[in-house]
Amino acid sequence: GAGAFGPVAVPVWQQLRCLKLGTPATVSVATARAALLARSAPPSPSVPQGTGPPGPPILGGVSGRIEVSTPELGGIGGAPLRAGGGGIFRLADYPRPAGDNGRGMHWVPTIGSSPAVVDRFVQEMVDMKIKWAVVLNGGTDTGRNDYLIRRLVEKGIMPILRVYTPGLTPIEGDLAAMVRHFRALGVQYFQLYNEPNLRHENGGRAPDVQRYLDLWIPAARTVAAAGGLPGFGALSPGGDVDDLQFLQSALAEIRRRGALDVLDRAWVSVHNYTGDHPIADTGDGWGFYRYRRYDDILRRELGRSLPLIGTEGGTHAGASISVSRQVDMVRDAFRAMSNAEPNYFAYTYWLIANAEGGGRDEAFEQHALFQPGRVSPVVHALKELA
Repeated sequence: GAGAFGPVAVPVWQQLRCLKLGTPATVSVATARAALLARSAPPSPSVPQGTGPPGPPILGGVSGRIEVSTPELGGIGGAPLRAGGGGIFRLADYPRPAGDNGRGMHWVPTIGSSPAVVDRFVQEMVDMKIKWAVVLNGGTDTGRNDYLIRRLVEKGIMPILRVYTPGLTPIEGDLAAMVRHFRALGVQYFQLYNEPNLRHENGGRAPDVQRYLDLWIPAARTVAAAGGLPGFGALSPGGDVDDLQFLQSALAEIRRRGALDVLDRAWVSVHNYTGDHPIADTGDGWGFYRYRRYDDILRRELGRSLPLIGTEGGTHAGASISVSRQVDMVRDAFRAMSNAEPNYFAYTYWLIANAEGGGRDEAFEQHALFQPGRVSPVVHALKELA
């Protein structure tokens, strides 16, 4: 049974970092993630042969499974997801899971999980009616996440693979081969880089749009040529550089470079943590509805929008938020997905588990739904949510 799950002493800046600039909120919880991930993600052995489902999921409309394709076959919802294919993707061309409800969950913050951890927490995701899952992958590694990806796809959960790098550094290894490998297993979405508007992700240097695009554009072209959909942004609200300013400047610079085609199959990653901001659009552009400000900028700069997909978010109990209020806010956010704009695909809660899933960094423990000896009441609330 679940033990007591009370609020922890979360610093005020962690609770408010997504609410407004000009306060101590300009520091992000995520600033520590890149530096700490290496020790919170111990090497996991490759999944032994024969432990996972036998091969890629069946193609087509199998009940309860995602309709997936290889780069050589037809894609989902219209235009083909073919390696090297051209043309601007329509909104309907971007794949979504069967029975999509827009509810997402971030996987354990490690770059590989044992079959036992995978089986346990994938089932918990199914019971919570989760349809999207963000998974960390160690650069261009193939093997450590294969069993996890197969299990997610088998259960009808759309995986988003975050290509982990230590900050804004070139992606080492064969990125195209990694994309092709995971495309064959059912991954379509690949997030490249994380919170580039933070000093911490820039090795202590001031965030720089040029530096970000020098890395992101060639990586995104490689992902798209290999049949994947490259993720853009993953900006930190309340970062060292304002996320809206960074997004607008990056889009304008892509246009100036004559590289708008790199966005033909792209999507925008959103980190819309709420802090104690209500789950309502109050007109200030913060909290859950931060994605609407991104959409405004995209339409202004591109004349169209792109899919907006939450890859981190949530409400965490702490100094100003009780556990009962946290439950209400997370539930309300997932409920709000039923009325979200068509181009806002998913809202993703950070974090399903840490130590319980093999993570070693205590800094992440306070956000985990599953902790040693206790389970957050958020879990029960999501399982009961229609």
